[in-house]
Amino acid sequence: MNISKKFESNRIFRIWMYTVSHSTLILRSEKQYDDVVYDFNYDDPDTTIDLIFSAVDFISIPDRFDILEIKKHDDKFIFNNNENWFVKAVFCNVGKYSGEDEDDIWHRNLEYDEIINIQ
Repeated sequence: MNISKKFESNRIFRIWMYTVSHSTLILRSEKQYDDVVYDFNYDDPDTTIDLIFSAVDFISIPDRFDILEIKKHDDKFIFNNNENWFVKAVFCNVGKYSGEDEDDIWHRNLEYDEIINIQ
């Protein structure tokens, strides 16, 4: 696991899942497919990226981001330098996945190729 002070991406991210019982929020940027025309092509189109927030206490973000920058400040993860967009959580991990089973996230057993912890 790598550790970083912030995470930045030019990909589109959406709220993908929130689980009350586990206090977990997941934002996802899906991979791009060969048979679809996109307005913007990702650098690594065969990779799905998940932002996994754990021990979530509060969420104040839009449902979609066209670009994304996340930094941790105290107990909040601030989005795009906007103090009104944040997730109050204990952890945030960024998981990168290039396989074909990205829907296994619903069963919470997706094994990521790379994980970055934002601290």
